[in-house]
Amino acid sequence: MMRRILTVALLVGVPLALGLMIVSQRDQYQPYGTRLMAQKAAYDFSLTAPDGKTVKLSDYRGKVRLIFFGYVNCPDVCPTTMLELSKVYKALTPQEQARVQVMMISVDPERDTQEVLGKYVAFFSPAFVGLTGTPDQIAQVAQNYGVFYQKSNIKSAKEYTVDHSATVFAVDPQGNLRLIYGNGKPAQTEKVVQDVRWMLKG
Repeated sequence: MMRRILTVALLVGVPLALGLMIVSQRDQYQPYGTRLMAQKAAYDFSLTAPDGKTVKLSDYRGKVRLIFFGYVNCPDVCPTTMLELSKVYKALTPQEQARVQVMMISVDPERDTQEVLGKYVAFFSPAFVGLTGTPDQIAQVAQNYGVFYQKSNIKSAKEYTVDHSATVFAVDPQGNLRLIYGNGKPAQTEKVVQDVRWMLKG
């Protein structure tokens, strides 16, 4: 009788143990992007889209949001990063794309008008969103994300460059800032895609 009980226990226990191992392995996914030490809600900004509508980060709740701070006249880092993000987006399935939103926030609101920013972002993907606002609004959003930017090589009121952080921020569907990608890291398309899929699974 005791032997039968032990046999049943083993038959039940083995699948259970295997199930726990699978769950444990799933939970131990090591993302390519840099994880924050402590999970925190992403700052819910309110900025202006190319069509003139006010857009909040929370408007895209339920989606993975990839946020990049840049500007239209950026000579190198911005177009490169946006191209990298477009490759990530294209590598996703249509169903996954419907749950991902790439957003570029301008750090040059004086020159990046809604029309100019809209055309620039659409060049990389019609699904991407470009956001701008007043200098004060942009400064507040940048501060909350720890983004640095300042004008440099100033020749006139309209001729200058902007030095800025080249970081991409990944916000999960629940609105938590989950991962950060430093300059050049989004170039690893498949690794970023795996991170996005991990966040989509919750």
